Amino acid sequence: MSPPLVAAVVLLVVGIVADVWSTHLAITSGEFVEGSPVGRALISRLGPIRGMLATKALGMVVIGVPVAVAGGSRRLVATLMCGGVGLLSLAAAARNLLLVAGRWPW
Repeated sequence: MSPPLVAAVVLLVVGIVADVWSTHLAITSGEFVEGSPVGRALISRLGPIRGMLATKALGMVVIGVPVAVAGGSRRLVATLMCGGVGLLSLAAAARNLLLVAGRWPW
């Protein structure tokens, strides 16, 4: 694997773990509100963990398909999918922590 792809996969794993952990923390504190209507539907239908993982998979498709259609290599598509969903997951985790801390919405 290329170094950028390895970094993107690490970012994906760290982002997913952070998002799941912070979501659990937000749910137990009573502050959690799913920001995405698609995520809300998947989580309510599949449960918290499976719904969140399905949301991540759907996000990968949304990021990867346009890049693939535009002619990106498989390595580029995989790198952007993993890195993009990883970054979005870290952003969601930060939002959850701000919710718990009472700092969201601004």
